[in-house]
Amino acid sequence: MDQNNLEYLKKSLDYLGFGTRLNQVLEDSIYKKLQSFSIGLHQRYIPAEFRSSPEKGVDQMHFELRFNKSRTSDVYYLNAIEASLSRYNASAPVQKRFDLEKDNRMTALQCYKLLCGLSLQKDIFVLDLEDPEGKRNKRVSVWYKLNLDVTDHQGNHPLKWFFPEYGYDLEATFKKYPIIGMDDPEKNEAAIKALRYGNLISLEMELEGKKVPVYLCANPELRRLDIFDQEMRPLTGQQIFPVEQSQVPTPSRGGNVPNPLSVQEQQGSGAKR
Repeated sequence: MDQNNLEYLKKSLDYLGFGTRLNQVLEDSIYKKLQSFSIGLHQRYIPAEFRSSPEKGVDQMHFELRFNKSRTSDVYYLNAIEASLSRYNASAPVQKRFDLEKDNRMTALQCYKLLCGLSLQKDIFVLDLEDPEGKRNKRVSVWYKLNLDVTDHQGNHPLKWFFPEYGYDLEATFKKYPIIGMDDPEKNEAAIKALRYGNLISLEMELEGKKVPVYLCANPELRRLDIFDQEMRPLTGQQIFPVEQSQVPTPSRGGNVPNPLSVQEQQGSGAKR
């Protein structure tokens, strides 16, 4: 057994949000020198609307972590996370295989948010096309969203990427909405940060001259925010911008309604599908 490799894998599991609960079964599997193996874990998340009353319902996630052994050494690699979400109000689970390198090392919480229909932003490194030698990488902020309306030949929901060139400016978009209390720079920054992390957040909005509590989340694909009332009913553009009629389209109810927020708050040339 390669002890350095084992310690690296344990640290990777902790970074990805699985803590230390899988350490013993990981070590046991590596000790057996299997060419490939998987280990699993169940995790619970509380939807945003039940944050103050978690007894009303929870979401159940199951993660299956896939490992493979090198053909030339005793080194093991964590290749993929197979995630399955059973929503408290859904009859069938939503599933997705996240390849660690291809999908930029999504954490457990990020997998959960994406399966719930939320969008999140991550910094990734891509090849710098302006480097004449073609060796340098640069950091880019990319939005991610699952297409929950379709599945590919393996039954997976395609992961969409939205690069900066796609033109979604979250801060500029946020300012267009009649959200109350954002004169405070710290509150404004905290709200923007939470949206970037893929959270559904609760704020107050001025509608028809009244303060109304709403939920909102980022929608990079349509370059807007999705707004919901306290019962998670989508608000129309006409309700939000009555003078401008339907400047902002109505949030779609196709697929999963993006309504959860984890108890573990953590945390584009066009879209890449």
